[in-house]
Formats: sequence, C-alpha cells, structure tokens
Amino acid sequence: MAVWRKVKGWLYETFETDLEPDMLSGFENMVRLWQEKRGGRPAPAWADFDFHDFEGWHGRITLADVIYDPFDFRYRLVGTKVAERLNKDYTGKLYTEMVRDGMDPLDDFEFYEMTCRKLLISRLSGDLRWVGNKHVSVTFADFPLSDNGEKATKILTAML
Repeated sequence: MAVWRKVKGWLYETFETDLEPDMLSGFENMVRLWQEKRGGRPAPAWADFDFHDFEGWHGRITLADVIYDPFDFRYRLVGTKVAERLNKDYTGKLYTEMVRDGMDPLDDFEFYEMTCRKLLISRLSGDLRWVGNKHVSVTFADFPLSDNGEKATKILTAML
C-alpha cells in the first residue's frame, strides 16, 4: 500500500494487484473475487464477471468505461446506494460532468489516469462535502478491468 496524496480531506492510496485481501478492510471479498477472476492476467475483464458474483454489493458498486486522451470515464452503472450517497444517479454521465455538481476532479483525474494505466487497485476515502454531506464519510475501492491486459478499459468500484 502506498499513500499517493492527501487532498481536501481525501486520502488517495494505491495497492499492487497481489495484495492480501485484509489490506483493504471491508473489501476483502471484492479483492478475492477480483483476484480469482484475474487468474494469471494483469487484470480481469468485465466479461469474466456475472451478476451473482456481486451478492451483497449490488447497490454499492459502479462500473465505468475508461476513456483516454483526454482522460475521462463514463459511468455505465451506478448502484442505488451510491446514487443515494451522491444525491444523484450518474449512470450514462461522464466523470467531468460531476464538476457542474461542485466536485473538483483535478486530483481525481491525475490519480485515476495513473492507476488505470498501471492497472493498480486503489482506495479513496473522505467526506462528501461537495454534495452537501460534509459529515458523511465514504470509502471507495477501485478495481481495474482490462480487455487488453495493457491498461484499464473499465473501472469497477465498490463503496463502503
């Protein structure tokens, strides 16, 4: 585990793909699932997963398609509990569209582009003051998915 940066109450961390599941407290079963689906590849593909794999997580996951040059991602799926926490359902929206809602994504973009290009697991934790919930803390664990084994083509995110 490495701390990448602490910015405006948010902690950005990265993890190598062979991490012990207990290093991501609360996300142990997601780490095990991701590692199982990965096999010997750098990262699993979205096609490796089935709806039933996410039992207990359905409302707390997001799936985004990664776009490069310039970097962005589009939410393909936003779980109901995530949408409730963010006070909005971003399904079908670009990450850059969250700026209109008060989020400052500059650090996020730098971080996510780095983790997507290097196929790293990451964790972000902080409060949701940008959506008016400064007393609500969340933790997101991000798992890269790749169709080509070179860089992330999708990001699977789980929320606590």
